[in-house]
Parts: sequence; structure tokens; C-alpha cells
Amino acid sequence: LLSMTKYHSPNLRRLSMYQQLSTPKSGMRKYLLIGSACLNAVLVVALLSMAFSSNQVASGIQVAAGRRATMGAAVAGAGIGLTKMAGAVNPTSIFETNCGACHQGGGNNIIEGHTLSKTAMEQYLDGGWNKEAIEYQIRNGKGPMPAWEGVLSEEEIKAMTDWVYEQSTGQFKDVN
Repeated sequence: LLSMTKYHSPNLRRLSMYQQLSTPKSGMRKYLLIGSACLNAVLVVALLSMAFSSNQVASGIQVAAGRRATMGAAVAGAGIGLTKMAGAVNPTSIFETNCGACHQGGGNNIIEGHTLSKTAMEQYLDGGWNKEAIEYQIRNGKGPMPAWEGVLSEEEIKAMTDWVYEQSTGQFKDVN
């Protein structure tokens, strides 16, 4: 338990708040996944309940079509929940959460020209444009870019490496 004296200093209070926001440990991950699955199940039940207890006056065809659409949404929601339960990595989400502040849209808000386009990486990335060099940069960082090893899991680092490599010739290819 924290002593009451720690709450008298605003700096210590802020430190405590940030300590509470740390990344969940691997043991906590399963509880987060279970909670997510339960929430998805509740949402599916709610959707099904709404679909089959509708008091709308409509023809049988319109009601059936509405029920099919609701069932489709419920199945899609359950599919997303199952994907998350399986531990699938979403590199787009990882990028938006961890990298987007500096590399929004594949650019670089810190060092001009050091974007995530293939052309820029060929010029600025140690080792040139290849997956090994991209993975090294993600793991170890460089200059103002933080190292993500120990923050992201091995699976997340590999997924981010592949995603950045693909985006550098796709979505990010014309970013200057």
C-alpha cells in the first residue's frame, strides 16, 4: 500500500498514475482476452435479442432480411472476438498506437525526409531497404526513435517488420 505522504506531492502522484498504466504482463494477457471474449458474447446476445424481439410492423420478407443482416453483424463481431482471442497481431493498430505520433501516414515528424517510403529507407536506413534492417531499427531504435524490443512481443516485431516493408512500396511509397 502507498503511504499517504506520497499523495502530498503532485510529481509522485503522476508517477503512481503512470506506473498503473504499464503494459500488461503476459499472465494478465489471458485475463484480458477472456474479458474481451465475454464482452463480445454479451454484445452478440444483445444483437440477437434486438433482432428477434423487434416490434416493427413490416412484411415477413423485410423482417427476415433485417434478421439476416443482424445475424451477419453478430457473426462478424464474434469473428473479430475470436481473432483477438487467438492472439492475432494487428500491425496497423500497433503502428497507429506506437508509431503514428512520429510516423503519421508513413512520414516523419521529427527528422525531415526520413520517411517510411522505400526510397527514403534505401537512403537513410542502416543496411538499406530490407526486412533485416527494418527489424533491427524497430528492435533497437536510432536517434530519437525508441527501441521497441522488450515493449513489443517477438510476434508483434515480426508483424511490424513485414507490414512496414510492404507499406514502403504500397501506401507509403510516395511519402516525402
